[in-house]
Amino acid sequence: MSLLAAVLGAFLLYLFQKYLYQKWWAKNLSIELTFNKDTAVEGNSLTLVETVTNRKLLPLPLLKVKFRTSKYLEFPGMENATVTDNYYRSDVISLMMYQKFTRQLPFQCKHRGYFTVDRTDIICSNLFLSSEMVMDYPQHLTLYVYPKTVAALPFEQVFKTMLGTVLTKRFTNEDPFEFRSIREYQPYDALKSVNWKASSKTGELKVNAYNYTSSFQVKLLLNLERETALRQEDLEEESIRLASTLSEKFLAQGIPVSLLTNCKNISGEVNEVIQAGSGIHHLDSINKSLSLLDTSNSALPFVSCLGDECMTVKNEYIIFLSTYQKEDFQKLLCDMTSRKIDFFWILPINKDVIVTVKEELKSKTIIWMTA
Repeated sequence: MSLLAAVLGAFLLYLFQKYLYQKWWAKNLSIELTFNKDTAVEGNSLTLVETVTNRKLLPLPLLKVKFRTSKYLEFPGMENATVTDNYYRSDVISLMMYQKFTRQLPFQCKHRGYFTVDRTDIICSNLFLSSEMVMDYPQHLTLYVYPKTVAALPFEQVFKTMLGTVLTKRFTNEDPFEFRSIREYQPYDALKSVNWKASSKTGELKVNAYNYTSSFQVKLLLNLERETALRQEDLEEESIRLASTLSEKFLAQGIPVSLLTNCKNISGEVNEVIQAGSGIHHLDSINKSLSLLDTSNSALPFVSCLGDECMTVKNEYIIFLSTYQKEDFQKLLCDMTSRKIDFFWILPINKDVIVTVKEELKSKTIIWMTA
């Protein structure tokens, strides 16, 4: 009789705890995921902080916490994760009554991009581990991973060449709104610069002198159009890194930078134009824009998309970043040369790429060999 009572009591206890967990396990249970930074650079190490709080008398003996993010955020302890196109992590914890559990998960940013964690799944078992209850918790984590800067020594040589040309161009363009002084006429002065009133007073030709233009800028045109059906991701990413590095270098010299590209972003739309600007916040805007680029899909044809931008140049120096070498693109550059529009073409290549630059463009082309 006592054995029967014990069995019956155990059964009733089992039913009671099962009812309690089904009804109350999720009450006052919260989970929060946070990154220790909102932005990073390729190769940086960051931390994801996982905080689970149980604010009730009911203990939770077995909780499974699951979330999904990109495979390009590389976490240690891969035995707890499934990696396909995404990263699926599952952690098992135990929470007593009114207990808070915090775990720090270090990871490394292996790739440029924009990464999110939008939900967390929690699976709870009862005391007898006989049944499981599931609930998802919305999360709102976002992380911009900026392109890393390119190798210092080879790039510095290339940049010095471009900087010298750009500064020379900048200081040969006078700003008609920045009057500086009146000086004697020189044979190279334009007739429109003659100050006739001052000339009549002195009996000698005098011209107005102006300060050099402060609105001169660099326009970066990032062409990610594919030359063949075979995608060359290493060259695409190197072009993006060069765009970021050039922006940083020119902005450090006080030269405003704008950025245009024919590549679509992760929303499937052509990336918005980054108008010319300066300062650290402008560099953040450029890097965020570059982080959002989706190179897995084909870019729009460059000539039809941005060809007009190349022909409407005023107080700016154009730098092309393009692995694309086909006839339509080179014809555009030849037309710019014939119109005396200044530009550089940086052509990233690897050992598998054959350079087919036209003779008339070679003096304006910088071949960049990827590491």
